[in-house]
Amino acid sequence: MNFGLKALACLLLYPDAELKDNLPEIKEAVAGSGLSEDQKEKLYIFINHMANTPLSDLQKDYVSTFDIGKKASLNLFEHMHGDSRERGSAMLNLKKLYEERGLSIESDEFPDYLPMFLEFLSGLGYSEAQALLDSAARHIAPIDIALQKSESPWRAVTGAILSLSAMKNSEIKLERDDLLPTTEAESFDSPVRFGGNADPAQTVHFKQ
Repeated sequence: MNFGLKALACLLLYPDAELKDNLPEIKEAVAGSGLSEDQKEKLYIFINHMANTPLSDLQKDYVSTFDIGKKASLNLFEHMHGDSRERGSAMLNLKKLYEERGLSIESDEFPDYLPMFLEFLSGLGYSEAQALLDSAARHIAPIDIALQKSESPWRAVTGAILSLSAMKNSEIKLERDDLLPTTEAESFDSPVRFGGNADPAQTVHFKQ
């Protein structure tokens, strides 16, 4: 289990009381991750911001950032395909990939919901998770760009995600590509929960 990816997935969820209660565990996961010290420091600042900001204010900021308009939508394929047929095809391919790896999804979110995708990666073997993250980076980049432009505190999270990929800032291109690669499956672990249910594990389950 990649606890670093798990922590990043949690930090992109709609903030609630359980998530705030679990912030110390999430911070520990960040500390033990393979992120650079610079990225860790940015995440510590963001986590402290979440801890010290009233929940109602956090929730308002989250909705205005991710749910109003589509520039920073957490649905990956929306940024390149919008509501086109290509997006539907891309989501079917991603859902099939989940199923091939023995996952069942119990959620109202679409398969391309970024926290769900990170939860999925966190349970895969290193090489497969890295290959899939690298291929998804071009879909994550538009979200990061939007958050950087708006100076959103959540930019620390998307910046950390992209730093784990092979994509460099100079290489970010908004290309149309509706397929994530299908690679040979490695072993994967059961999902871990930080504290209670305030994380994507409640919607993505590994079949044993």
